[in-house]
Amino acid sequence: MENHPERRDTRRIIVGPEHSIHFVAKGHTFQNVRITNLSYGGCFAVVGQGDASLFTQGSILEQLTFEHPDLLGGALTAEVRYVLGGSGSGTGFDFLGLGIQFLSVPAETKKLLGDFVERSSNLPSA
Repeated sequence: MENHPERRDTRRIIVGPEHSIHFVAKGHTFQNVRITNLSYGGCFAVVGQGDASLFTQGSILEQLTFEHPDLLGGALTAEVRYVLGGSGSGTGFDFLGLGIQFLSVPAETKKLLGDFVERSSNLPSA
């Protein structure tokens, strides 16, 4: 049995394909980057394998904003905490998964994010 430590310390919600982010990494602008889950403290994003060289543990993501109408707030700074996939991983996937931790979050965005996660986690399951 595998024993992986929990990487999150806040409530996480699964989000649909209508949730994406925009950010700058090492001078490269990324738009419409799909996120699959979201918490008050971070998210999990998916980028193309061709961009793997721009993302390593500790990479800083600047000017990160949410592209969902319920989460339009100020830009924040984030850090890549872990990377799934990548060159040489042998996974054969066309994508790279990024575990992102939010570092600098404006008060307005913090409130929007907290309210959104709380509201979404209280919705009945489909």
